[in-house]
Amino acid sequence: MATIKDVAKRAGVSPSTASRAMHDSPLISEETKDKVRQAMRELDYSPNFAAQNLANQTSNTIGVILPAREEAVGDNPFFIQIIQGLASICNAHDQLVSVASGQTTEELIKNIETMIKRGNITRFVFVYSQANDPVLECIKQHSKIHYVVIGSPYTDKETTCYVDNDNFKAGYDATKFLLDKGIAQVVYAHTNLAEKVQNARYKGYLAALAEVGLAESPLCLSTVPAAEMQNAQAFSKIMAKSSGKVGVVACDDILALEIQHLCDICEVERSELALLGFNNSLLAKTARPALTSVEIFPRFLGSEAAALAISTKENDNLKLETDHVVVPHKIVERASTKI
Repeated sequence: MATIKDVAKRAGVSPSTASRAMHDSPLISEETKDKVRQAMRELDYSPNFAAQNLANQTSNTIGVILPAREEAVGDNPFFIQIIQGLASICNAHDQLVSVASGQTTEELIKNIETMIKRGNITRFVFVYSQANDPVLECIKQHSKIHYVVIGSPYTDKETTCYVDNDNFKAGYDATKFLLDKGIAQVVYAHTNLAEKVQNARYKGYLAALAEVGLAESPLCLSTVPAAEMQNAQAFSKIMAKSSGKVGVVACDDILALEIQHLCDICEVERSELALLGFNNSLLAKTARPALTSVEIFPRFLGSEAAALAISTKENDNLKLETDHVVVPHKIVERASTKI
């Protein structure tokens, strides 16, 4: 692998001059810069980004902030797809991606502070939106830090760069999809209605029920992580009150799979449900029966967030033409909702 000394030797300059030329120093002539750039191309030289950051007090790295819930991230392919989308745009713009994670909020904040102070990272993308988020409040304390949120911001929505789906419309469309099949009993299954995405989809669910006069009697299945028997009892109560085919709008594909498992525990035939999830993950495609799911294009969410982060970096003192992007969704039908 070529080093800066190799580049300097090829260009006929000292290593310090080569370094200054790479940093586009005004002390170096354009002729010398051209020689150094030519040597870099010939040697296929990749700069040491960490060293550049120290020299320039800037960074060509975008920090990606994951929620401080390791199990939620590790078990959910949604976050991996977002990062893949982020990386694709960053690679195209010669930007690196550095991921900030932590098992606790305190650990996550500590890691982010290290990225800012030692890595000179000034651009971050939150892959989640959370009310009263101490991590976001930490970022806001740094005046020179720019950030983009994936999801609808809880505060400062008019001034925050963000990328999101229309989750109200997605919840409405998913519920109407089942109602249009003649299913009169539609359940909304969730894990936490305090989370903005789940709540927005719930409100869309209610709006679809209202159109057919069912908004006064919504059916909700509130599940608790790692509480299998408690969830099974709640599921059994809903099924005992129902007659005929039951539609279920689950807040994501992972919960939809758990509901399929609850069918087995409660001795309910999976064919008695018309089950639908969100994210259109690999889990949905490999489930039995395969899950109908709402595709929300997580890679696109990631790539659009990266584009906004890079745009703010290139236009520090300018108002962007677009500081938020709404990514569309579509329903992908599979066997779980075939009547």
